[in-house]
Order: sequence, then structure tokens, then C-alpha cells
Amino acid sequence: MPEPTPEPNPLGAGVLLFSAGLDSFPAWHFLGRPPVVYFDLRHRYAPQERVAVEKLAARCGMDLTISRELDLSDREAPDAIIPMRNAYFAMLAADRADLIWCIGVKGDHTADKSPEAFGVIGNMITALTGRDVRIHSPFWELTKTEIVRWYLEQGLPTDDLLLTFSCSRSDGRPVHCGVCPSCLRRWCSLVNNGIDAPFEEPPWQWERVRTFYVPAMWNGTYPDHRAAELFTALARVGVTV
Repeated sequence: MPEPTPEPNPLGAGVLLFSAGLDSFPAWHFLGRPPVVYFDLRHRYAPQERVAVEKLAARCGMDLTISRELDLSDREAPDAIIPMRNAYFAMLAADRADLIWCIGVKGDHTADKSPEAFGVIGNMITALTGRDVRIHSPFWELTKTEIVRWYLEQGLPTDDLLLTFSCSRSDGRPVHCGVCPSCLRRWCSLVNNGIDAPFEEPPWQWERVRTFYVPAMWNGTYPDHRAAELFTALARVGVTV
């Protein structure tokens, strides 16, 4: 497994954009437990996410700020995506620190989440503020499965990891639905590390796995490492593809 590669950090801890997800929680440990900020955008799963944020902060002694200064609920798409949200996050986080940790993982390459995008956003804020503002992730070379593996190899508590929240359900219930893309990626990364996590519905039985994800993995819609992780996870529960 590749080693996580933090960027040089001469400015101190900076601030971590924290969502209580399966990426940002291990990142908090990896980065030396920096201050964290959670932006409540009033998005559909914000209530469950905020509960997870507060539980983890209290349990782990995080230096947490919860901000409600940004409402992007009217920009949330049916698939729960909020376009360019990381750019908004970075602009607000720059009021708090010059070094901003926004967690992306191997294969992330959207308009606002990639090494190139973070460079562009950082350069824009630097040009407008006259400060050297930088946005980085330590996990560009790691998959979600590898991030969870790193966390476990440090001897950190599995119970804490299971307090994270990665689900886009909109009914406010705190259990992972098992039938959304976020749940599927969560399940893959956990089951591939031998963790049996609770889901309302078994993710491997979600109809979209058979009708969309498996064909998309075979035809190259997703990168090879995503296909390998899904197929490995399915094999662990006796599903052949």
C-alpha cells in the first residue's frame, strides 16, 4: 500500500474541512489532529452528518468549529452533489487559516476536487487576499480502502470509525441506507478491511450494483482501482461478477 504523503506544512496545523466521513476522520489523525471546521450547508443529510461531527468531536477531543454561514441547499442536485462546494469551503476556510486540508482520494477528479483544482482555487484566493493560501489533501495516492487500512494499522479504534457518516439519505435517520453511492463506497472500504458495518439494506443487494456499477466497472467508466475494490468486496459476500 502506498504511504500517505502530506504536503510540507511550514505554516502549522492549518484547518481541516471536516465532514465526519470515512476520509476526513482518518485524515484528522494522520495530520496530527489539527483544528477542524464543519460547514452546515443545510443539505439533505446535514442533520445526520452534524450529529456524527459532534459525537466524534466530543469523543476525540477535537478543536471543532461548526459554521452555518453558508446555505447551499437550493443548489443541491438530485444525486446530492453541490457543484463547486469545495471552492466555497476554501474561501470561507481561508478566513481561518492559510493552509486548508480538504480531503480528496485517489481517483477524485471533479471540477472542484483534484490536485489541479485545489491549485487553481488556492491561487485565486492568494491573488485576492495577498496571502499564500494553499489547499491540500494527504491522500491523493490512496483509495478509500487503503485509508481505512492505514487507520486500522495505527491501532485506532474501530468503534470511532463506525461513528463516521457517509450517506445521502434525506429522511434524517442516522442509519446508513445501503442504497446510495456513498453507502456503496463506504461498504466496500470497510468490508475489504474485515469490518462488518451496519446498513439498513445490504449494499451488495442494491439493484443499481447489478444494473449500473458492475457493467460500468467492466467497461472502464471507473478507474481500475475502483473496479478492483468493488469486485473484491462483492467476492467477500459471495457475489460473483
